[in-house]
Amino acid sequence: MSKGALGLLAAYWPEDTPRYAHIPLKTIGDITIYEQATAAADRAALVSASGTLTYGVLAERARHLADCLRARVKRASRVAIVEPDAARMLIAAFGAFDAEVLIFLSEVTPSEQALQAFQPELIIAPQAIPGAPAPVVSFDEVEGSEGKSREGRPDTRTPLMVLPTPDGRGEVQHSHRSLVASAVSVGRFYMLAEEITLLMLEPPTRWYTLAMMLGALQRGATLLAGWEENPPAPREWVDYAACGWDRAGRMLDEAGTAGLPKRIAAGLIAAIEGPFSASRRMRLARRLGCDVLTLFGRSDLGPVLAAHPSWYLSDAAGIPMPNVDLRPLNPADGSPLNIGWEVVERAEIGVKSPLAPAGGIAVQGWLRTGIMAEVDPTGFYFLHSPTPLRAV
Repeated sequence: MSKGALGLLAAYWPEDTPRYAHIPLKTIGDITIYEQATAAADRAALVSASGTLTYGVLAERARHLADCLRARVKRASRVAIVEPDAARMLIAAFGAFDAEVLIFLSEVTPSEQALQAFQPELIIAPQAIPGAPAPVVSFDEVEGSEGKSREGRPDTRTPLMVLPTPDGRGEVQHSHRSLVASAVSVGRFYMLAEEITLLMLEPPTRWYTLAMMLGALQRGATLLAGWEENPPAPREWVDYAACGWDRAGRMLDEAGTAGLPKRIAAGLIAAIEGPFSASRRMRLARRLGCDVLTLFGRSDLGPVLAAHPSWYLSDAAGIPMPNVDLRPLNPADGSPLNIGWEVVERAEIGVKSPLAPAGGIAVQGWLRTGIMAEVDPTGFYFLHSPTPLRAV
């Protein structure tokens, strides 16, 4: 919702959840692992098949890997990171963020076509990749090499990470700024804190698991790597579990709940990118015995709408995330619609947010999403089918 509009959320907002949260001009490493390492170095950041990784060790190894990368490649170089081990993936990702190289992150070996499209200058992988378009080195080889310290100050707008466009034909580049904004907004919205555990059922290579990971680390929470081939033994309970809608749907089958804790206290966060089945959501909630909280967004938008743990409707995608302004747009030309306290029955969602990377079709400053929605007077968004975008 626009700040200048007759905001639908003026009288309705979950308690203890900020509508706008301060987004510092810092690097993503600074506001997550480095600040937490200074505050509580021995706190668990990640529990995975290879053991427990504390914030202090994660920060130390990420800084060292950043130095090693600086000695190998220049700033803004393209580096593909292929790493099935959760701990090494986090160290490599934050080391790359610190070194300000542009990464393509994957837990499995990408296809030859994907690597060719990314055009890396270096590939970090546990084994050789036939037909690789760049030199392949192991994580151990990089971490064991000579380093080079940072020169100059980091640029918060430097592209750091590539995610696929919604149509899969291109790439979206996220910077320190968009990653920091996602971390702050997610952490505040879900009221994540140092005592909270987040079970990630998919790796941080998708927009939603990346956002959840950053939000949890920014607040000092503990991540549980549930995506590994041999994940750690399930706990009796966790606060949150997070995955995509397809993965969540498989939990309706008995086999789909294998490895889940007996209790998910705050809820399952299921990411969506368009309309979803409200009846399946309710069946899943009964199956798991917890709330199912939807999180709407895309690679080119970041997280946009979400169901708050204390404030949501089963058939609604949710309300705007902190720091995200939304505006109903005329689907014909993308122009902003005048809004008041009445229901907006069918309009395109327009986004103005620091979470969204630069790019896309914008009209009068509002980024067009192509997603149709109904907006009720309390600010809930109900998603409809998308509409083709047209430049105006």
